[in-house]
Amino acid sequence: MQMNKIALIVDDSRVSRLMLGSLLKAEDPEWQVVEAANGLEALSKAAECQPSLITLDINMPVMDGFEAASQLRPQFPDATLLILTANVQASSRNQAEALGVHFLAKPISAVIARQALALWGSEHA
Repeated sequence: MQMNKIALIVDDSRVSRLMLGSLLKAEDPEWQVVEAANGLEALSKAAECQPSLITLDINMPVMDGFEAASQLRPQFPDATLLILTANVQASSRNQAEALGVHFLAKPISAVIARQALALWGSEHA
């Protein structure tokens, strides 16, 4: 099945969202990027755009990345979900693993963008 190339980038930092979006598009211009500033906004944006890749920061106002991931995972079972955060404690990694979500550490870079797309590619080959 051909998956769409829609990425939902969820982070309360506008700079982080813009940076990751531009890096994803630099790797593959076919990607469409949708942004959300918190987990609650992510739920409504995901319903609208049906993303196949969702990146989530952990620490955000209104709804954090773990809560959003726990709600997005059952709604989008085929999407690649990943926590992308500076919060690299073992407990955060374990919580991501328990939710069936990939875990990548900030800072955002071209390497992180390639890793995110590689994870997406391995799940949608």
